[in-house]
Amino acid sequence: MKKLLILFFLTSLAWSQEKPVLGKVTDALSITHSKDTYSVYLPTDYTSDRKWPVILVFDPNGRGALATEKFKEASEKYGYIIAASNGVKNSTYQENLNIARNFYAEVLQAYSADENNIYVAGFSGGARLAVTIAVISKNVKGVIACGASFANNEMYTPKKNNFLFVGVVGDEDFNYREMKLADEYLTKRKFDAELVFFSGGHVWPPKETINKAVRLLTLQSMTRNIIPRNDEEIAQFYAEDLAYNETLRTQLEMYRAYNDLDDMMENYRFYFEKDTLKELQKEIRRTKLYRSQRSDHAFVNMVEPNYYIDYVNFFPKDVASGELNSLSYWEGEVTDINKEYINSASAVKKRMGKRILNFMKILPSEMKTSYKEPEQTQNLLYLSIYSTIVDPTDYESYYPILKYSVQSGDYGMALFYLDKMLANGYKDIETLRQQDGITLLRIQPEYNELLESYGFDTMY
Repeated sequence: MKKLLILFFLTSLAWSQEKPVLGKVTDALSITHSKDTYSVYLPTDYTSDRKWPVILVFDPNGRGALATEKFKEASEKYGYIIAASNGVKNSTYQENLNIARNFYAEVLQAYSADENNIYVAGFSGGARLAVTIAVISKNVKGVIACGASFANNEMYTPKKNNFLFVGVVGDEDFNYREMKLADEYLTKRKFDAELVFFSGGHVWPPKETINKAVRLLTLQSMTRNIIPRNDEEIAQFYAEDLAYNETLRTQLEMYRAYNDLDDMMENYRFYFEKDTLKELQKEIRRTKLYRSQRSDHAFVNMVEPNYYIDYVNFFPKDVASGELNSLSYWEGEVTDINKEYINSASAVKKRMGKRILNFMKILPSEMKTSYKEPEQTQNLLYLSIYSTIVDPTDYESYYPILKYSVQSGDYGMALFYLDKMLANGYKDIETLRQQDGITLLRIQPEYNELLESYGFDTMY
């Protein structure tokens, strides 16, 4: 009887698991012999009668459904199975590689996948993992790396030209220069490498940009004889890339459009004459806006690296000293960046300013875990105050400032940052009331007067 009940239970589990539906993102699919799950998208014309190319996708926070959704349109247009892991997250490479290995095996076993036509893609830490997999695997034919390039490990840095590479990065992303340097590195090593830009920060690219990346990967796969050449599809790709370039020109992205035409001439050199593309470039060169943007890009290429070099050198030393007086330097940097770049009439310089500020925002991220309470409270206080200087709406960083100020008996500092917090739009008073370590602040008359001045009810 027990055996029958167990059999019934297992059968019920099998029936209850959702089955992939063509043309729909299906999430939380089980992986054999693993607690991890994955998301999949099968194009509407999918059939097991033939083998299909596969793109395996990695999001740094294990958001498989989100990652799959980003590639859904490309799946329909270019005929790929898309599968994304829910198990891979920002963790050790060894752990993620083991998760990725099980995920890889499950997808290839579950669907009519072409094992000679496997690609990987990812965003941020997921992109670094995707490149790592391509480096150590002989089966991966190409990578789409969004918002990050290689792992910080020489062993996982690409050296042999044995896979295609398409990098994608936002023009306000703090990893923008990293992606440009990675593209230059791969080009020198004779990789088929391409770098695509979009308007935005450190986020998954929009669908039209992912479509372009998948289109490039497919075209290069035909050029490299990874998949059979299809002249009808190549003509379609060419028309879509021309339309993409026209959109750039319509958006007045003349410098980017000009370089995109350079890439098109290289990518379609075996298939189409260059005359049409050269004429378009001539038209762009005649515009004043192109010349202005070209000049601004030259300025940015010269100036921007110096900010990162200085900040990487100075910031850890300032945090280690814990001297709050040195925060005036960082305050001055933020003021100057806003004044000279973010408030500039030049879109190119404005984006550089946003990239630098975004880089400044992430500087404390790893350092916060290296300092411990109570021995290094001063260093943690420094990191928290710095974060509010770079981003006055980083409300999470105000909480430790209030706590550490109360611990040291500096109620003046606590009230100053509470005022700054409220002035920058903070509204979550209930969460503030529940913060540990600020009870003595909450009973101060000045604390309640400050809350009342911003229209909030007080408890005392």
